[in-house]
Amino acid sequence: MLSTEKPRPALPRGASRCSWGDSDHYQPRPALQYCRQQPPHEDESSPAINLILIKPSERSMDTGAVDLEPNHERTNHILSHLKKTTGDIVSVGFVDSLGGCTCKAVVLQRQNGGVRLIPKPNTIVLSPSLPKITLLLAVPSPARLKYLWPVIASFSAVTRVVIVKAKLSNPDFMLSKALQPSMYEPMIENGMSQGGRTRPVQVDICPEDESMSRNLLERLGLVCNNNTDGTARLFLDCGDEYVTPPPARDIVLEQCGKKRGNVPSAILVIGPERGWTDNEAKIFVKCGFQSAMLGSSTLRADTAVMSGLGIVSAALDECHKQKQSDQDYK
Repeated sequence: MLSTEKPRPALPRGASRCSWGDSDHYQPRPALQYCRQQPPHEDESSPAINLILIKPSERSMDTGAVDLEPNHERTNHILSHLKKTTGDIVSVGFVDSLGGCTCKAVVLQRQNGGVRLIPKPNTIVLSPSLPKITLLLAVPSPARLKYLWPVIASFSAVTRVVIVKAKLSNPDFMLSKALQPSMYEPMIENGMSQGGRTRPVQVDICPEDESMSRNLLERLGLVCNNNTDGTARLFLDCGDEYVTPPPARDIVLEQCGKKRGNVPSAILVIGPERGWTDNEAKIFVKCGFQSAMLGSSTLRADTAVMSGLGIVSAALDECHKQKQSDQDYK
């Protein structure tokens, strides 16, 4: 079959072809505009909320309903981010020292711009017994501490944070506003919402003029009085040219496996970036703590906190699952 398509007309010398048509009416074809699709704008100042947290004082004793004020962060999240309206369902968590619970709640928009949440009793799920971590942290710089509060609270195993002044800590750090409840409590709540947890985090700030001692650890209830209590006690240390501490994971698995049947727990001690002094290290050892390391890298305080909590949490979960498996087998 012969083609009926007309051939392209010849172009004058030096001309280039970019579109159909004769050379007298030649119009170049516009270049295609390639651009990367921009993600939707998000307000970086408002943290992500994976669970709407409810304090015990916010719940009505008569109806169990919860009223959120207009322009509150949780109200804006429900209406603007989740785009919920009257009759829709959201996930909420009730904070409780025993572990709390989660459930579904019906959204009711109020005329004043607020939101009423009505829990559905048949959807309540009690939080299971989980491993516990107490973090004893030598006070870092205010900027890093502000960054760390929500990060620490997002770890579901962390139930207590103790801030102390080490020998090599900057004493001015103990005067930071980041150590005031009005500053760190909202940050902890944001971290709990991001982590989807309902267990509260207890915070203890030691006096600025008190140095590390056995007496301080005893008053905090962190001293080991029984070698088989099932709690792993470890303080991060890089060691020296003669001794290299074992990995933190190995210590947790060894110490938590000594006592059967209980939920494993750990006390993690992280010092300042200049490290613990020899005298402080001896105090920890005499109180039942074991020197541990996260690897051969030298880490900043905030990086050590995140890495240490991640490794210890994973090791506790591994130990907890093994104990549950042993009980099921029996």
